[in-house]
Amino acid sequence: MTESYFYALLPLLNIPRTSLCIQDENGTFLKTLNQGQLLTLNLDSGAIWREETVGTSSTSLCLEYDKTVRLAGSLHYCKALEHQLATTTPVYNSIGNRIGLITTVNHVKDAMNDDEILHRILLWTMTLRFMVENQLERLRPVYSMSGDDLFSSKNYSAFNLPRFSFKVDNRESLLSEDPFTGILGESPPIKKIIKKAVRFASTENGILINGESGTGKEVFAKAIHEASGRKGSSVAINCAALPSNLIASELFGYAGGAFTGADSKGRRGKIELANNGTLFLDEIGDMPLEIQPTFLRVLEDKKVTPVGSNKDIQVDFRLIAATNCDLYQLVQEKKFRADLYYRLEVLQLILPPLRERGQDILLLANHFLEEICRKEERLPLKLSKKVEKFMLNHSWPGNVRQLKNAMAYAASICDGEIIAMEDLPASLFRDLGSQFSTGKIDSNQPIPSIQDTEEEMIRKALLITGNNVRAAAKMVGLSKTTVYRKIKDYNISI
Repeated sequence: MTESYFYALLPLLNIPRTSLCIQDENGTFLKTLNQGQLLTLNLDSGAIWREETVGTSSTSLCLEYDKTVRLAGSLHYCKALEHQLATTTPVYNSIGNRIGLITTVNHVKDAMNDDEILHRILLWTMTLRFMVENQLERLRPVYSMSGDDLFSSKNYSAFNLPRFSFKVDNRESLLSEDPFTGILGESPPIKKIIKKAVRFASTENGILINGESGTGKEVFAKAIHEASGRKGSSVAINCAALPSNLIASELFGYAGGAFTGADSKGRRGKIELANNGTLFLDEIGDMPLEIQPTFLRVLEDKKVTPVGSNKDIQVDFRLIAATNCDLYQLVQEKKFRADLYYRLEVLQLILPPLRERGQDILLLANHFLEEICRKEERLPLKLSKKVEKFMLNHSWPGNVRQLKNAMAYAASICDGEIIAMEDLPASLFRDLGSQFSTGKIDSNQPIPSIQDTEEEMIRKALLITGNNVRAAAKMVGLSKTTVYRKIKDYNISI
């Protein structure tokens, strides 16, 4: 199956000397397609390609880090690979278990002098991997019925591509880092959306990113731009941050003297600045209705006319729009044009809120703490077990941005090396009350009394804090003395 996809995709790569190695999840060779006799080694089926058997290679590093790796020239321990560029990527099943490896091999002279070719090789290899993964997923019921153990091995953290430097012809080079490296997370929801974003990056279609505030819409937009291979810049504009009378001139630019206060030489708009690159429109739901027809024409004709000018300027840009509101609902309310909405929703990414990402909360929190400690040159900070439990149960309405700010606050006031409940910002405890609401009202259910609600909040606060009355009091917004009295009134055991 992998072999068939390899030959089907090879014309798209357009690099004649390209070989393919297929290995199992432990690095054992299953098959080698040696195009143009690029490989001088005889890699028979059954050959084991690991650190302890052949030294450092893209395969051994991929096995060690469980990530996509590229390695070139003399960085290979094996002398027979000193003129090869090898790209190895893990193949996973739908639940994140590694089931094999795919390695593409090229000659360094075919790739090292052209960053565009390097990028194309990486994107081509990842595309091959995704096609294989999708086909394996379709075949899973067949393998399950036959009793074959097709899916096995350990969990992974995908799309993190380490950087490795190497010398070719005395020229120091640095392989491009996978643009999605900065998006941390190992939960199924975030891995699924990253996988989709990688696929979208290889197309020319516009993308609509939808997600709550703080989920990382701009981070995804930047990663998609970098992965797209577009040579122009990524230009961003926040539609909600500008007055409606300025958005047109910001987007389309203006001719000299177009309006009072305008620069006499005119000014290029964001669309023109994004030529050959990406235009990122944040909070697109706030784009004024009167601007939308003009912007739609720009999308369709790829021409922009500056304000106060009658001259069209040809542009080539890729649009990525983002919003935290329901654009379809805005269309129904006549607050957003239907034709523009349907133009935007061709490719859509819906980012998961932090509360749905499970252990990613702790992964991100520890990452932010590591960054802070490294920057401030201080001893590492750790989260107490009570804090970890609290954070995993918190709703995080502000998502990753709120988590990052909370860790910055906690690190600034923590006296020791362990972050305790009292080190967390008070704003987190104000969010607690909202977690008791289901968001729906059942008219058949009796409304709880104030006393019942208060008792429930105090009990939950004590449970989360491990019966730390001071921290629980801070959480529910009462004094410690009052909480002690309530504990007695409600006969709460601590």
